Amino acid sequence: MARAQDTGNLRRMVQGGATPRILDLYSIARRFSRFDAHGSQPMFNDSRLNTGFLIKHTVRPHERPYLISDTPVATKIIVPVTVSNLNMGGHAFFVEERGFEPRFRQFFGVDNDASIYSEDLARVRELSSMPSFDPFRLSHRFRQHERPDAECYFDISEDELQRMEKYVAEQISDMVTLAFGQDSGIGDAERAQTFARFILAGEDEEKFTKLRHALSMTEEQYREAIFGWKGLLYYRWRIDQVRDALKRFIIEINDVIVLGVSQHERIAIDDIRRHILGETRKRWTSLMGIMADYEHEFAAFTQRGDAGAVRRFLLKAPGYFAQLGYDLAAVSHITSYWSYWWRDREPGKLAARDAMEIFPGFLRSLIREQYDDEEERMAS
Repeated sequence: MARAQDTGNLRRMVQGGATPRILDLYSIARRFSRFDAHGSQPMFNDSRLNTGFLIKHTVRPHERPYLISDTPVATKIIVPVTVSNLNMGGHAFFVEERGFEPRFRQFFGVDNDASIYSEDLARVRELSSMPSFDPFRLSHRFRQHERPDAECYFDISEDELQRMEKYVAEQISDMVTLAFGQDSGIGDAERAQTFARFILAGEDEEKFTKLRHALSMTEEQYREAIFGWKGLLYYRWRIDQVRDALKRFIIEINDVIVLGVSQHERIAIDDIRRHILGETRKRWTSLMGIMADYEHEFAAFTQRGDAGAVRRFLLKAPGYFAQLGYDLAAVSHITSYWSYWWRDREPGKLAARDAMEIFPGFLRSLIREQYDDEEERMAS
């Protein structure tokens, strides 16, 4: 199934780093290849693979016969023909396609020894098992891996970092005194913006040390806490982005008229639809429960002056982000695909064959078994 890619699509893959949907190794290589860690701790050993793109791709009906899995979201690898000119396009593979491993071996394994090829194949399969490529989930999986990756692979993409800074600054304006002190010589808004950049980009070790001492944390506690808090803030920003889309999804899937159904099909479709709405609400309730606990602890500091609350919610943060990542990946998938589906289609009406194709996929995306199995595997 390897093939030349449309050049316009390939150009749209350039994200600047990791996002939930796209792992842009091309941009990471361009930005960090001069650093030793990029070469000594690569995501992939093969240089072509390590300058390509991995995409969480919503499977289209015409693609499904070529896959061995009924997963609603597949992992696609795109390798540019040449990194010097993306206009040349690239070659694409689905990890879940029939005959993937022989094709992968033919494309990447010819010039590699067996151990290097096997490591790359194992890494591809690990990445395909993940629900998204957000930088915090990548870091959680591969930072302490038996074959660890350089930190550059876990950076938030530059575009997302810029969009997040203002949002995060508004969220943490009451915390800046802990890091900067009362006499920093800059205004509250600027201090908050600076602290947001410091939290998101991990800059300024001196401020890290000052805040760590203020919170009476060990270096390990503090490193994990800041990582978890950064992930929590990232997911909170994503939740705000997906909220309106989720409201539209719930209303539209509840109200959509399914055409051309038999009585038996109508009963089956309505049953699946009820389960989709129920599982969606469970995911959202889980997300909101974590956010409510975070808000409670944060308010204890900002509104009641409980300095110990800062330490409490920072210590809780690492345990929150794994569940947030899975729940948000599921919600984001169904809302984004639902919006995609209705482009250039008459709104509000769905053919029976399309409902029977789309609805079961949504339900598979939402059930929590994958999250539970993954957490159990990672804990073992």
